[in-house]
Amino acid sequence: MNKFSEQNRIEKSNRMDKADKANKAEMADKMEATPATTKTIKVTPAAGMKGKWPQQVKAAKSQWGKLSEAEILKSDGNPKQLSSLVQQRYNISQDVAEKQVNSFLDKCNLA
Repeated sequence: MNKFSEQNRIEKSNRMDKADKANKAEMADKMEATPATTKTIKVTPAAGMKGKWPQQVKAAKSQWGKLSEAEILKSDGNPKQLSSLVQQRYNISQDVAEKQVNSFLDKCNLA
């Protein structure tokens, strides 16, 4: 590599460093200007399910043996939470897990 190529490479690197710093500073300014907001969404079980769910835990455990009774009970019959657990434990798609959970809840008259 000749002397001029090396000098051009160094100058280009310096320009890129300056641009990087400017971009980071701009992003930091934007983040400071934007207030952090969090939104809590509470998903509740279907109407009338609250009292019935603990009675269905054993049925759910027999359906999905890889889930613990504590996990099933903690889901409180919430279809989203339950399907997420099923999806993770059985390594299946979200759609398949949701169908299984909805089918189970329909059979138990909880949906």
